[in-house]
Amino acid sequence: MFALDTKANYLFMKKTQLLNWMLFALIAFGFTACDNEPLEGEFISEEDAVADSGQFIAQVDGTEFTAISATALYNTSLNTFNIAGTDANGAVIVLSIANPGVGTFDLTQIPNQLNSGVYYTANDVANPFVTDQTEGGNGILNITEFDETNLLVSGTFSFEAKRVVDNGNGPVQETKIVSNGSFTAIPFTVDSSGGGGGGNGGGGDPTDPVDSFYALVDGDEFEDIEVSVTQSVVGGINMLNVNAVTATGSTMRIDIPEGLGVGTYDFASISDGTELIALYDANTGGENLTSNPGTITITEYGNVTGKLAATFEFRGTDPLNIDPTVVEVTEGAFNVDFIENSTATENMFTADIDGINYVPSMIEITQEPFGELTLYNVTTVDEVSNQSLTISFAMDSTTGIFAMSPEFVDGTEKVGIYNPDIGNSILFRSNPGEMQILSYELSSGIIEATFQFSGVDPLGNDPTVYEITNGTMVIDLY
Repeated sequence: MFALDTKANYLFMKKTQLLNWMLFALIAFGFTACDNEPLEGEFISEEDAVADSGQFIAQVDGTEFTAISATALYNTSLNTFNIAGTDANGAVIVLSIANPGVGTFDLTQIPNQLNSGVYYTANDVANPFVTDQTEGGNGILNITEFDETNLLVSGTFSFEAKRVVDNGNGPVQETKIVSNGSFTAIPFTVDSSGGGGGGNGGGGDPTDPVDSFYALVDGDEFEDIEVSVTQSVVGGINMLNVNAVTATGSTMRIDIPEGLGVGTYDFASISDGTELIALYDANTGGENLTSNPGTITITEYGNVTGKLAATFEFRGTDPLNIDPTVVEVTEGAFNVDFIENSTATENMFTADIDGINYVPSMIEITQEPFGELTLYNVTTVDEVSNQSLTISFAMDSTTGIFAMSPEFVDGTEKVGIYNPDIGNSILFRSNPGEMQILSYELSSGIIEATFQFSGVDPLGNDPTVYEITNGTMVIDLY
Protein backbone atom coordinates (compact mmCIF):
# COMPACT_ATOMS: atom_id res chain seq x y z
CA MET A 1 0.00 0.00 0.00
CA PHE A 2 3.03 2.23 -0.22
CA ALA A 3 1.99 2.89 -3.80
CA LEU A 4 -1.44 4.26 -3.02
CA ASP A 5 -0.66 5.94 0.28
CA THR A 6 2.25 7.74 -1.29
CA LYS A 7 0.13 9.14 -4.08
CA ALA A 8 -2.75 10.18 -1.87
CA ASN A 9 -0.75 11.66 1.00
CA TYR A 10 1.75 13.32 -1.29
CA LEU A 11 -1.01 15.43 -2.79
CA PHE A 12 -2.43 16.15 0.64
CA MET A 13 0.86 17.39 2.11
CA LYS A 14 1.99 19.35 -0.90
CA LYS A 15 -1.08 20.80 -2.58
CA THR A 16 0.42 24.16 -3.43
CA GLN A 17 3.31 22.66 -5.36
CA LEU A 18 1.63 19.54 -6.70
CA LEU A 19 1.96 20.37 -10.37
CA ASN A 20 5.68 21.09 -10.07
CA TRP A 21 6.59 17.82 -8.38
CA MET A 22 6.06 14.49 -10.15
CA LEU A 23 5.84 11.22 -8.27
CA PHE A 24 8.47 8.58 -8.90
CA ALA A 25 6.59 6.52 -11.48
CA LEU A 26 5.11 9.37 -13.49
CA ILE A 27 5.54 8.50 -17.16
CA ALA A 28 5.09 11.77 -19.03
CA PHE A 29 3.90 12.10 -22.59
CA GLY A 30 5.23 14.72 -24.98
CA PHE A 31 8.54 15.13 -23.14
CA THR A 32 11.84 16.12 -24.73
CA ALA A 33 14.32 13.25 -24.87
CA CYS A 34 17.64 13.46 -23.04
CA ASP A 35 19.36 10.43 -24.51
CA ASN A 36 23.12 10.97 -24.87
CA GLU A 37 22.76 14.75 -25.11
CA PRO A 38 25.51 17.00 -23.69
CA LEU A 39 24.75 18.20 -20.20
CA GLU A 40 24.96 21.83 -19.28
CA GLY A 41 24.93 23.62 -15.94
CA GLU A 42 26.43 22.68 -12.58
CA PHE A 43 25.79 19.27 -11.08
CA ILE A 44 26.89 17.58 -7.92
CA SER A 45 29.94 15.41 -8.52
CA GLU A 46 29.53 11.71 -9.23
CA GLU A 47 32.03 9.60 -7.29
CA ASP A 48 33.37 6.24 -8.38
CA ALA A 49 31.14 3.42 -7.14
CA VAL A 50 30.71 -0.15 -8.24
CA ALA A 51 27.89 -2.24 -6.82
CA ASP A 52 28.05 -6.00 -6.76
CA SER A 53 25.90 -7.91 -9.25
CA GLY A 54 22.22 -7.48 -8.33
CA GLN A 55 23.03 -4.70 -5.85
CA PHE A 56 21.72 -1.11 -5.67
CA ILE A 57 23.74 1.21 -3.39
CA ALA A 58 24.33 4.91 -2.71
CA GLN A 59 25.19 7.41 -0.02
CA VAL A 60 22.48 9.72 1.29
CA ASP A 61 23.94 12.75 3.06
CA GLY A 62 27.06 10.62 3.55
CA THR A 63 25.20 7.65 5.08
CA GLU A 64 25.30 4.28 3.34
CA PHE A 65 22.13 3.27 1.48
CA THR A 66 21.92 -0.41 0.54
CA ALA A 67 18.74 -1.62 -1.13
CA ILE A 68 17.22 -4.89 0.03
CA SER A 69 15.14 -4.90 -3.15
CA ALA A 70 15.50 -3.20 -6.54
CA THR A 71 12.94 -3.20 -9.36
CA ALA A 72 13.00 -1.68 -12.84
CA LEU A 73 10.48 -1.25 -15.65
CA TYR A 74 11.09 -0.49 -19.34
CA ASN A 75 8.02 0.62 -21.31
CA THR A 76 8.97 0.02 -24.94
CA SER A 77 5.94 1.79 -26.39
CA LEU A 78 6.54 4.97 -24.40
CA ASN A 79 10.33 4.47 -24.41
CA THR A 80 10.55 5.23 -20.69
CA PHE A 81 12.50 3.60 -17.87
CA ASN A 82 12.19 3.57 -14.07
CA ILE A 83 14.42 1.91 -11.47
CA ALA A 84 13.84 1.94 -7.72
CA GLY A 85 15.77 0.68 -4.70
CA THR A 86 14.31 0.25 -1.20
CA ASP A 87 16.46 -0.15 1.92
CA ALA A 88 15.68 -2.10 5.11
CA ASN A 89 14.22 1.00 6.78
CA GLY A 90 11.76 1.68 3.96
CA ALA A 91 13.60 4.61 2.35
CA VAL A 92 13.36 4.60 -1.44
CA ILE A 93 15.47 6.00 -4.30
CA VAL A 94 13.77 6.23 -7.70
CA LEU A 95 15.34 7.20 -11.03
CA SER A 96 13.20 7.90 -14.12
CA ILE A 97 14.34 8.68 -17.66
CA ALA A 98 13.13 8.82 -21.25
CA ASN A 99 14.78 7.07 -24.23
CA PRO A 100 16.85 4.63 -22.13
CA GLY A 101 20.10 3.08 -23.33
CA VAL A 102 23.82 3.23 -22.63
CA GLY A 103 24.67 6.89 -22.04
CA THR A 104 24.44 9.83 -19.66
CA PHE A 105 21.13 11.41 -18.66
CA ASP A 106 20.24 14.66 -16.95
CA LEU A 107 18.02 13.89 -13.94
CA THR A 108 17.03 17.52 -13.43
CA GLN A 109 13.26 17.57 -13.53
CA ILE A 110 11.83 20.32 -15.70
CA PRO A 111 8.28 20.87 -16.98
CA ASN A 112 7.10 18.36 -19.62
CA GLN A 113 10.03 16.02 -19.01
CA LEU A 114 10.05 12.65 -17.31
CA ASN A 115 13.68 12.58 -16.14
CA SER A 116 13.99 12.85 -12.38
CA GLY A 117 15.59 11.55 -9.22
CA VAL A 118 13.42 11.09 -6.14
CA TYR A 119 14.25 10.14 -2.55
CA TYR A 120 11.55 9.00 -0.11
CA THR A 121 12.44 9.02 3.58
CA ALA A 122 11.26 6.06 5.59
CA ASN A 123 9.20 8.16 8.02
CA ASP A 124 7.68 10.61 5.53
CA VAL A 125 6.94 9.02 2.17
CA ALA A 126 4.17 11.58 1.68
CA ASN A 127 6.61 14.39 0.92
CA PRO A 128 9.60 13.19 -1.13
CA PHE A 129 12.77 14.99 -2.14
CA VAL A 130 12.71 15.64 -5.91
CA THR A 131 15.26 16.95 -8.41
CA ASP A 132 12.87 19.73 -9.34
CA GLN A 133 14.70 22.45 -11.28
CA THR A 134 12.38 25.14 -9.92
CA GLU A 135 13.54 24.22 -6.41
CA GLY A 136 17.22 23.97 -7.34
CA GLY A 137 17.43 20.21 -7.77
CA ASN A 138 19.73 18.48 -10.27
CA GLY A 139 21.39 15.16 -10.98
CA ILE A 140 22.96 12.77 -13.46
CA LEU A 141 22.53 9.09 -14.33
CA ASN A 142 25.11 7.14 -16.31
CA ILE A 143 23.82 3.84 -17.74
CA THR A 144 26.77 1.59 -18.53
CA GLU A 145 24.77 -1.51 -19.47
CA PHE A 146 21.29 -1.80 -20.97
CA ASP A 147 20.92 -5.42 -22.06
CA GLU A 148 17.56 -5.89 -23.79
CA THR A 149 18.32 -9.57 -24.45
CA ASN A 150 18.96 -10.63 -20.87
CA LEU A 151 16.94 -7.73 -19.40
CA LEU A 152 19.71 -6.38 -17.17
CA VAL A 153 20.71 -2.78 -16.43
CA SER A 154 23.77 -1.29 -14.72
CA GLY A 155 24.85 2.26 -14.00
CA THR A 156 25.91 5.01 -11.61
CA PHE A 157 24.08 8.10 -10.40
CA SER A 158 24.07 11.10 -8.11
CA PHE A 159 21.58 13.87 -7.49
CA GLU A 160 20.60 16.76 -5.26
CA ALA A 161 16.89 16.73 -4.38
CA LYS A 162 14.70 19.29 -2.64
CA ARG A 163 11.43 19.44 -0.80
CA VAL A 164 9.45 22.05 1.12
CA VAL A 165 8.14 21.43 4.64
CA ASP A 166 6.32 23.52 7.21
CA ASN A 167 8.38 23.79 10.40
CA GLY A 168 5.63 25.57 12.28
CA ASN A 169 6.84 29.02 11.31
CA GLY A 170 6.16 28.66 7.61
CA PRO A 171 7.54 26.74 4.64
CA VAL A 172 11.26 25.93 4.54
CA GLN A 173 13.33 24.05 1.97
CA GLU A 174 15.22 20.85 2.81
CA THR A 175 17.90 19.13 0.72
CA LYS A 176 19.09 15.54 0.28
CA ILE A 177 22.43 14.77 -1.36
CA VAL A 178 22.42 11.33 -2.98
CA SER A 179 25.93 10.48 -4.12
CA ASN A 180 28.16 7.54 -5.05
CA GLY A 181 25.11 5.71 -6.41
CA SER A 182 25.60 2.46 -8.28
CA PHE A 183 23.58 -0.51 -9.46
CA THR A 184 24.82 -3.58 -11.31
CA ALA A 185 22.96 -6.22 -13.32
CA ILE A 186 19.53 -5.27 -11.99
CA PRO A 187 16.78 -7.26 -13.80
CA PHE A 188 14.09 -5.19 -15.49
CA THR A 189 10.68 -6.07 -16.85
CA VAL A 190 9.35 -4.95 -20.22
CA ASP A 191 5.93 -3.39 -20.72
CA SER A 192 4.81 -2.76 -24.32
CA SER A 193 1.25 -1.73 -23.51
CA GLY A 194 1.65 1.95 -24.27
CA GLY A 195 0.18 2.84 -20.89
CA GLY A 196 -2.32 0.02 -20.59
CA GLY A 197 -3.86 -2.66 -22.71
CA GLY A 198 -7.36 -4.00 -22.89
CA GLY A 199 -10.58 -2.43 -24.04
CA ASN A 200 -12.26 -4.81 -26.46
CA GLY A 201 -9.31 -6.32 -28.15
CA GLY A 202 -6.63 -3.89 -27.06
CA GLY A 203 -4.67 -6.78 -25.56
CA GLY A 204 -1.64 -4.64 -24.76
CA ASP A 205 -1.37 -3.28 -28.31
CA PRO A 206 -0.99 0.53 -28.20
CA THR A 207 -3.29 0.90 -31.20
CA ASP A 208 -7.06 0.55 -31.13
CA PRO A 209 -8.75 -2.33 -32.97
CA VAL A 210 -10.12 -1.51 -36.42
CA ASP A 211 -13.87 -1.42 -37.01
CA SER A 212 -15.27 -4.93 -37.26
CA PHE A 213 -18.59 -6.70 -37.71
CA TYR A 214 -19.55 -10.37 -37.48
CA ALA A 215 -22.78 -12.36 -37.49
CA LEU A 216 -24.28 -15.66 -38.62
CA VAL A 217 -27.47 -15.69 -40.70
CA ASP A 218 -29.18 -19.07 -40.41
CA GLY A 219 -25.78 -20.48 -39.47
CA ASP A 220 -23.88 -18.98 -42.42
CA GLU A 221 -21.39 -16.17 -41.92
CA PHE A 222 -22.49 -12.69 -42.94
CA GLU A 223 -19.27 -11.81 -44.77
CA ASP A 224 -19.22 -8.05 -44.74
CA ILE A 225 -16.85 -6.09 -46.95
CA GLU A 226 -17.60 -2.77 -45.27
CA VAL A 227 -18.83 -1.62 -41.89
CA SER A 228 -19.64 1.99 -41.06
CA VAL A 229 -21.32 3.98 -38.34
CA THR A 230 -23.14 7.24 -38.94
CA GLN A 231 -24.81 9.77 -36.68
CA SER A 232 -28.23 11.15 -37.48
CA VAL A 233 -30.99 13.14 -35.83
CA VAL A 234 -34.53 11.77 -36.19
CA GLY A 235 -37.42 13.56 -34.52
CA GLY A 236 -34.98 15.36 -32.27
CA ILE A 237 -33.38 12.08 -31.17
CA ASN A 238 -29.65 11.57 -31.81
CA MET A 239 -29.15 8.15 -33.37
CA LEU A 240 -26.22 5.91 -34.28
CA ASN A 241 -26.64 3.67 -37.31
CA VAL A 242 -24.22 0.75 -37.56
CA ASN A 243 -24.37 -0.61 -41.10
CA ALA A 244 -22.59 -3.65 -42.62
CA VAL A 245 -22.67 -4.65 -46.31
CA THR A 246 -21.62 -7.86 -48.09
CA ALA A 247 -20.24 -8.23 -51.61
CA THR A 248 -23.70 -9.31 -52.82
CA GLY A 249 -25.39 -6.24 -51.37
CA SER A 250 -26.90 -7.89 -48.32
CA THR A 251 -27.12 -5.42 -45.45
CA MET A 252 -27.48 -5.57 -41.71
CA ARG A 253 -28.18 -2.42 -39.76
CA ILE A 254 -28.53 -1.66 -36.07
CA ASP A 255 -30.04 1.65 -34.96
CA ILE A 256 -29.04 2.79 -31.47
CA PRO A 257 -30.22 5.92 -29.65
CA GLU A 258 -27.16 7.87 -28.53
CA GLY A 259 -26.39 7.72 -24.83
CA LEU A 260 -28.08 4.36 -24.33
CA GLY A 261 -25.02 3.20 -22.42
CA VAL A 262 -23.53 -0.13 -21.38
CA GLY A 263 -26.08 -2.86 -20.69
CA THR A 264 -28.46 -5.41 -22.24
CA TYR A 265 -31.53 -4.21 -24.09
CA ASP A 266 -34.42 -5.65 -26.09
CA PHE A 267 -34.73 -4.70 -29.75
CA ALA A 268 -37.96 -3.16 -31.02
CA SER A 269 -39.68 -4.84 -33.98
CA ILE A 270 -40.85 -1.65 -35.66
CA SER A 271 -39.43 1.84 -35.55
CA ASP A 272 -40.04 5.39 -36.69
CA GLY A 273 -36.28 5.84 -36.83
CA THR A 274 -35.83 6.58 -33.12
CA GLU A 275 -36.03 3.05 -31.66
CA LEU A 276 -33.35 0.49 -30.85
CA ILE A 277 -33.81 -1.97 -33.69
CA ALA A 278 -31.94 -4.41 -35.95
CA LEU A 279 -32.70 -4.93 -39.64
CA TYR A 280 -31.59 -7.48 -42.25
CA ASP A 281 -32.01 -7.25 -46.04
CA ALA A 282 -30.75 -10.16 -48.19
CA ASN A 283 -30.96 -7.98 -51.35
CA THR A 284 -33.06 -10.59 -53.13
CA GLY A 285 -36.15 -8.45 -53.66
CA GLY A 286 -37.82 -9.19 -50.36
CA GLU A 287 -38.73 -6.87 -47.49
CA ASN A 288 -36.53 -5.59 -44.67
CA LEU A 289 -36.66 -8.12 -41.85
CA THR A 290 -36.62 -6.54 -38.40
CA SER A 291 -35.77 -7.87 -34.96
CA ASN A 292 -38.69 -9.78 -33.49
CA PRO A 293 -37.52 -10.68 -30.90
CA GLY A 294 -33.90 -9.83 -30.24
CA THR A 295 -31.43 -8.42 -27.74
CA ILE A 296 -28.22 -6.42 -27.78
CA THR A 297 -25.57 -6.22 -25.07
CA ILE A 298 -23.52 -3.03 -25.28
CA THR A 299 -20.14 -3.75 -23.72
CA GLU A 300 -18.46 -0.42 -24.48
CA TYR A 301 -19.97 3.00 -25.06
CA GLY A 302 -17.84 6.15 -24.96
CA ASN A 303 -19.51 9.53 -25.20
CA VAL A 304 -16.08 11.14 -25.51
CA THR A 305 -14.05 8.40 -27.21
CA GLY A 306 -16.84 7.39 -29.59
CA LYS A 307 -16.00 3.72 -29.06
CA LEU A 308 -18.98 1.40 -29.36
CA ALA A 309 -18.87 -2.38 -28.99
CA ALA A 310 -21.71 -4.85 -28.61
CA THR A 311 -22.94 -8.39 -29.10
CA PHE A 312 -26.42 -9.15 -30.46
CA GLU A 313 -28.87 -11.71 -31.79
CA PHE A 314 -32.32 -11.50 -33.28
CA ARG A 315 -34.98 -13.24 -35.34
CA GLY A 316 -35.68 -11.28 -38.49
CA THR A 317 -39.28 -11.07 -39.72
CA ASP A 318 -41.34 -8.70 -41.83
CA PRO A 319 -43.26 -6.51 -39.33
CA LEU A 320 -46.02 -5.99 -41.95
CA ASN A 321 -46.34 -9.75 -42.63
CA ILE A 322 -45.94 -9.26 -46.39
CA ASP A 323 -42.77 -11.35 -46.68
CA PRO A 324 -43.00 -14.74 -44.91
CA THR A 325 -39.21 -15.10 -44.73
CA VAL A 326 -37.74 -15.68 -41.28
CA VAL A 327 -34.00 -15.59 -40.53
CA GLU A 328 -32.08 -16.31 -37.36
CA VAL A 329 -29.17 -13.93 -36.74
CA THR A 330 -26.84 -15.28 -34.08
CA GLU A 331 -23.36 -14.66 -32.65
CA GLY A 332 -23.52 -11.03 -33.73
CA ALA A 333 -20.73 -8.69 -32.62
CA PHE A 334 -19.31 -5.36 -33.71
CA ASN A 335 -16.66 -2.88 -32.62
CA VAL A 336 -16.81 0.61 -34.17
CA ASP A 337 -15.75 4.17 -33.47
CA PHE A 338 -18.26 6.93 -34.24
CA ILE A 339 -15.83 9.73 -33.32
CA GLU A 340 -12.87 9.16 -35.61
CA ASN A 341 -10.35 11.53 -34.09
CA SER A 342 -10.87 11.80 -30.34
CA THR A 343 -8.69 14.55 -28.93
CA ALA A 344 -7.51 15.47 -25.44
CA THR A 345 -10.39 16.23 -23.15
CA GLU A 346 -10.67 18.21 -19.93
CA ASN A 347 -10.55 15.84 -17.00
CA MET A 348 -13.85 15.45 -15.18
CA PHE A 349 -14.40 13.77 -11.81
CA THR A 350 -17.48 13.87 -9.56
CA ALA A 351 -18.99 11.74 -6.80
CA ASP A 352 -21.33 11.88 -3.82
CA ILE A 353 -19.87 11.27 -0.36
CA ASP A 354 -22.55 10.33 2.14
CA GLY A 355 -25.03 12.01 -0.19
CA ILE A 356 -23.09 15.28 -0.50
CA ASN A 357 -21.66 16.21 -3.88
CA TYR A 358 -17.88 16.11 -4.15
CA VAL A 359 -16.36 18.19 -6.96
CA PRO A 360 -12.55 18.40 -6.72
CA SER A 361 -10.57 21.56 -7.37
CA MET A 362 -7.49 19.54 -8.39
CA ILE A 363 -7.01 16.33 -10.39
CA GLU A 364 -3.60 14.65 -10.68
CA ILE A 365 -2.85 11.52 -12.72
CA THR A 366 0.30 9.50 -12.04
CA GLN A 367 1.64 6.13 -13.12
CA GLU A 368 3.85 3.57 -11.44
CA PRO A 369 5.12 0.07 -12.21
CA PHE A 370 3.58 -2.88 -10.40
CA GLY A 371 5.31 -6.05 -11.54
CA GLU A 372 4.74 -6.17 -15.28
CA LEU A 373 1.72 -3.85 -15.06
CA THR A 374 1.37 -0.09 -14.98
CA LEU A 375 -0.89 1.40 -12.32
CA TYR A 376 -2.79 4.64 -12.87
CA ASN A 377 -3.58 6.77 -9.82
CA VAL A 378 -6.29 9.39 -10.33
CA THR A 379 -5.98 11.53 -7.21
CA THR A 380 -8.34 14.43 -6.59
CA VAL A 381 -8.42 17.11 -3.90
CA ASP A 382 -11.20 19.47 -2.82
CA GLU A 383 -9.21 22.28 -1.21
CA VAL A 384 -12.34 23.97 0.12
CA SER A 385 -13.63 20.99 2.11
CA ASN A 386 -10.11 19.57 2.70
CA GLN A 387 -11.10 16.14 1.33
CA SER A 388 -9.49 13.90 -1.23
CA LEU A 389 -10.56 10.92 -3.29
CA THR A 390 -8.28 8.58 -5.25
CA ILE A 391 -9.14 5.84 -7.75
CA SER A 392 -6.28 3.52 -8.73
CA PHE A 393 -6.26 0.78 -11.35
CA ALA A 394 -4.21 -1.01 -13.98
CA MET A 395 -5.43 -0.87 -17.56
CA ASP A 396 -4.90 -4.55 -18.13
CA SER A 397 -8.50 -5.58 -18.54
CA THR A 398 -11.36 -5.13 -20.95
CA THR A 399 -14.23 -2.79 -20.35
CA GLY A 400 -16.77 -4.09 -17.87
CA ILE A 401 -17.74 -4.15 -14.21
CA PHE A 402 -15.03 -4.92 -11.66
CA ALA A 403 -15.12 -5.39 -7.89
CA MET A 404 -13.01 -2.88 -5.95
CA SER A 405 -10.52 -3.94 -3.28
CA PRO A 406 -8.87 -2.19 -0.31
CA GLU A 407 -5.36 -2.80 -1.68
CA PHE A 408 -3.34 -4.19 -4.59
CA VAL A 409 -2.31 -7.84 -4.51
CA ASP A 410 -1.47 -8.77 -8.10
CA GLY A 411 -2.12 -5.38 -9.72
CA THR A 412 -5.40 -6.26 -11.40
CA GLU A 413 -7.48 -4.81 -8.55
CA LYS A 414 -9.32 -1.48 -8.64
CA VAL A 415 -8.77 0.51 -5.43
CA GLY A 416 -10.49 3.57 -3.99
CA ILE A 417 -9.12 5.74 -1.19
CA TYR A 418 -10.99 8.50 0.66
CA ASN A 419 -9.51 11.03 3.08
CA PRO A 420 -12.25 12.99 4.93
CA ASP A 421 -9.84 15.53 6.49
CA ILE A 422 -6.47 15.91 4.79
CA GLY A 423 -3.62 15.87 7.29
CA ASN A 424 -5.89 14.96 10.21
CA SER A 425 -7.38 11.62 9.27
CA ILE A 426 -6.52 8.06 8.34
CA LEU A 427 -7.25 6.86 4.81
CA PHE A 428 -10.47 4.92 4.23
CA ARG A 429 -10.28 2.24 1.54
CA SER A 430 -12.80 0.62 -0.81
CA ASN A 431 -14.37 -2.46 0.79
CA PRO A 432 -16.58 -3.36 -0.96
CA GLY A 433 -16.92 -1.38 -4.15
CA GLU A 434 -17.54 -1.51 -7.88
CA MET A 435 -15.87 0.20 -10.84
CA GLN A 436 -17.30 0.09 -14.34
CA ILE A 437 -14.99 0.93 -17.23
CA LEU A 438 -17.34 2.22 -19.90
CA SER A 439 -14.74 3.01 -22.54
CA TYR A 440 -10.98 3.17 -22.97
CA GLU A 441 -9.32 4.45 -26.14
CA LEU A 442 -5.69 3.46 -26.48
CA SER A 443 -4.85 6.04 -29.16
CA SER A 444 -6.07 9.03 -27.13
CA GLY A 445 -5.64 7.67 -23.60
CA ILE A 446 -9.17 8.69 -22.65
CA ILE A 447 -10.99 6.52 -20.13
CA GLU A 448 -14.65 6.86 -19.14
CA ALA A 449 -15.72 5.09 -15.96
CA THR A 450 -18.12 5.05 -13.03
CA PHE A 451 -17.51 3.85 -9.48
CA GLN A 452 -18.99 3.44 -6.03
CA PHE A 453 -17.58 2.03 -2.82
CA SER A 454 -17.78 1.94 0.96
CA GLY A 455 -14.73 3.56 2.53
CA VAL A 456 -13.60 1.70 5.66
CA ASP A 457 -10.57 1.66 7.95
CA PRO A 458 -8.51 -1.33 6.70
CA LEU A 459 -7.23 -1.93 10.25
CA GLY A 460 -10.71 -1.86 11.75
CA ASN A 461 -9.82 0.68 14.44
CA ASP A 462 -12.28 3.33 13.23
CA PRO A 463 -15.82 1.96 12.72
CA THR A 464 -16.86 4.87 10.49
CA VAL A 465 -18.04 3.90 7.01
CA TYR A 466 -18.17 6.50 4.26
CA GLU A 467 -20.42 5.80 1.26
CA ILE A 468 -19.02 7.03 -2.03
CA THR A 469 -21.72 6.84 -4.70
CA ASN A 470 -22.50 8.15 -8.20
CA GLY A 471 -18.80 8.37 -9.00
CA THR A 472 -18.05 9.41 -12.59
CA MET A 473 -14.80 10.26 -14.28
CA VAL A 474 -13.60 11.09 -17.77
CA ILE A 475 -9.82 11.15 -17.66
CA ASP A 476 -7.15 11.78 -20.28
CA LEU A 477 -4.40 9.42 -19.08
CA TYR A 478 -1.86 10.74 -21.57
